[in-house]
Amino acid sequence: MKKVIIILLLFCFLFVGGLVISSSGLMKNEKDIIKYGGRTYSNISDLDWFESEKSRYKKGEKIGEIKNHARFSILFRDFSATKLPEGTLLYNTVGTNQGIKPLIILVETENAEILYYRWLPKE
Repeated sequence: MKKVIIILLLFCFLFVGGLVISSSGLMKNEKDIIKYGGRTYSNISDLDWFESEKSRYKKGEKIGEIKNHARFSILFRDFSATKLPEGTLLYNTVGTNQGIKPLIILVETENAEILYYRWLPKE
């Protein structure tokens, strides 16, 4: 009887823990985000306020490529993305000094489309 109670308590704990994790957003990947240099960058390419700013950001030196398509944001590590496929190229913006993490990262897709990802310190 003691084992049954322990198993039921463990099941309840796992069930409640799963609900808390899923409702907290740790498991969601609805946003188009990438991780680089320990920072999370969000796709701002189609935002109205950014349309007039795009011309200021030119493609600089290659900084890497997407190595992991993460379905869950809790599993994110550098060069992971929620929407971009593995192998997608990432670039610094012109004017970003070597060794300094950029505010904006340019992404070149397979069909040569340029996307802009901005570091958002707090989400």
